Parts: sequence; C-alpha cells; structure tokens
Amino acid sequence: MAAEYAADLYQAFVDQDPAGAIQVVEHARASGVPQEQLFDALYAPAMGLLGGAWAAGDIDEISFTQAAVVAEQIGSFVMPPAARRDTGVTVIVGTMHRDHHSIARTIIAATLKEAGFRVNDLGVDVRPADFLERVEETGARIVIVFAEMTATARAVARVREMLATGGYDDVVILVSGGPFAAEPALAREVGANGVVPSAESALKLVARVARDRAAAEAEA
Repeated sequence: MAAEYAADLYQAFVDQDPAGAIQVVEHARASGVPQEQLFDALYAPAMGLLGGAWAAGDIDEISFTQAAVVAEQIGSFVMPPAARRDTGVTVIVGTMHRDHHSIARTIIAATLKEAGFRVNDLGVDVRPADFLERVEETGARIVIVFAEMTATARAVARVREMLATGGYDDVVILVSGGPFAAEPALAREVGANGVVPSAESALKLVARVARDRAAAEAEA
C-alpha cells in the first residue's frame, strides 16, 4: 500500500499539484502509516521515482524543476513529529550557481535535519560568495555543494577559493551530483573533501566529519 501512495505522491509532484500531494500524505496517514514513517515510506520513494524519470528522459528539465518545487513545498508534512536530539553541528547545503536541480539536496537536507543536524539550506543558484557569507554567519565547518551539470560541478572550485580567501581553509566541502559520480577525480580537482552520492552516505560522512572535528578540538 505504501508503494501505491508513493506512486501517487510522485504523480502529484509531476502534475504540479501541492494540494493533491498533501491529500496523498493525509490518506496515507489515515490508512495507518505513522507520521514518523511517512518520509521513508512515501516521500523518499516518490523523490526516487522523480529522479529516475528525469534520468530516463520520461520528463523534461522544466517539468523536473517544477515537480521539485512542489516536493519542497510539502516536505514539512512528512517530517517526524519530533526531531532527534540536537547534535549542535551546523551543515550548510546549497545547489551551485546557475544550477536549479533540487531533488538530491531536498532529500539529503531532510535526512540530516531528521538526524539532529542544524541544516542551513541556501536553495538553488547559490553563488560562492553566499556560501562564504553563511559560513561567517553560522560558524559552520561543513558545507555540501550540489551540482548536476559539468560546468556547475567544476565551478565548485570557486567555493573553495572563496572560503580560502576568507580564512576558512578548515571548512570541509562535500559535493553531490551526477558529474562527481561519473568522474570521481573531479571532486579532488575542485577542492572537495568527499562525495555524497546518497542521503545515507551524507548522514554517515557528516557524522564522521563532526566526530573527527570534535576529537581534534578536544586534543587541542
């Protein structure tokens, strides 16, 4: 049954129907799917269907982007009733300048929030200077930059340059997106510290970075 609701939710995204998407979530909840399971049982699978449809060419770029907007609008309806304990670790996420893809960022940001990380989501089309500004404002030392086009993936190097110029060489930059998955060496070329291909890997990698940093600070 949950799979059917996930398919219905995906269709609501594609139809650009936020009200319909919320209705699907409400029906799933009424059928017995607990609030704490809505994200894993409905939202993540629906987003996976959306990403797969775009990759297969079943929907075009414009439809993909518009569907992602609807997905972001209803994200709060599938979140657990209470977040886990606050880890105290701030993570900045954003999609690179001139790139409007948001599916992966939405899923990963939601997963990190659920795990108790303080997520600052800058959205799409984020300039390198905006990443620096938010690092300065929040004191964050972990940044995840998303890019789904080769040109925008290579432009992540500007984020590293901007942070270095501002005196933030110690900030860990993680990257996510098709170009990095297709060309593993690209992450190193742009100055990234690692690649996060999925929400699960993002959770593990961010937790490890936070753990290592805390240990280093304790020894200092």
